[in-house]
Amino acid sequence: MVSVGIGDVGIRGALAVALAGTGVVKAVGTAAAWRKVERLPAGVVDDALVAVVVPARDEEANLDRCLRSLRAQAHERLRITVVDDGSTDATAAIARRHAEADPRVRVITAAEPPPGWAGKAHALHVGARAADAEFLLFLDADTEAAPELVGRLVAAARRWRVDLVSVAGHPPARGHSWWSLFAPMTESLLTVASPDGSRGRALAVGHCVLVRRVAHERSGGWEAIRGARVDDLGYAALVRDTGGRTRFADASGALLVHGVDGVGAAWRSVTRSSVALVAETGGGAALFGAAALAQLGYGALHVLMAVRGRGVVRWAGLLAWAAQAATSALYLRRVGQPVARAALAPVGATAFGALLARATWLAGRGGADWKGRDVRG
Repeated sequence: MVSVGIGDVGIRGALAVALAGTGVVKAVGTAAAWRKVERLPAGVVDDALVAVVVPARDEEANLDRCLRSLRAQAHERLRITVVDDGSTDATAAIARRHAEADPRVRVITAAEPPPGWAGKAHALHVGARAADAEFLLFLDADTEAAPELVGRLVAAARRWRVDLVSVAGHPPARGHSWWSLFAPMTESLLTVASPDGSRGRALAVGHCVLVRRVAHERSGGWEAIRGARVDDLGYAALVRDTGGRTRFADASGALLVHGVDGVGAAWRSVTRSSVALVAETGGGAALFGAAALAQLGYGALHVLMAVRGRGVVRWAGLLAWAAQAATSALYLRRVGQPVARAALAPVGATAFGALLARATWLAGRGGADWKGRDVRG
């Protein structure tokens, strides 16, 4: 019997080359998807009325910053509705203080979601029902908008002739290493959803979604997906599937997110989203369990091949590692983080694999609460 060493061009070598090739193909596909994510255009003078809906549940640490940034928008034709979603802290008081200082701001208290409704979807529905404007802007309470954000979103909808524009927030400063955890998650989203809605799911991120009111009403609005836990992707798909055009764009630093400041907060945020996605996907446990194992392998095997392998195996491992780093660099550059950190991409990929495995378990047997509500529904 002929023994095949780890460095021989045999079965192991062929498997290593196949694994490296998969990594390269994945990187090329992700790069192609990123090229479709255009930067928001510059804002122009526009008299469109924009109704901003901010759902807020126990957001006393973030809401004041969010509302100050909205009140300072260059696009002044705004109506800002804060929907207090059963907060137990000072959220409502902060919102009322802004309403007293600025007539464009008002506060609505949402009742507990009726049976079959997800909490955030219900709060958004309550806010949208009370709004009357050409555009609706759904904005998370833990965000901070640059003065030009609303104007740029409206300009994007006009220039690209789309009905929905969504952007994701960036970290508030460079050096936030925990944002590397979002790179493999974003890569996974770009695999199953498209920035222009042309294939798979339509991509949107709940941080910030601008939609034409006519498209919102034509789609049936949040009531049509009342039970959705993955509300951003569900809403974008709803608008697209009812005749609307959607676009996910690069905010170019015009939107910051403060709700994931810290490793623990980032881990909890990604876990919440993953548990909701597992629970909402048919056959989710088996599918995401396999995805978790694949992600763990994708993160660890390349490093083991590069460090412990010989010959073809080592070179294949180095190639796969480089492809993974290149994919991570695309994300880090977009969110304004040090690109050099892309060399540690396997760490983020492995961590994301562990997170997916935990989310699969929580969705099936445990529980994942977010501010007192089970994200599984």
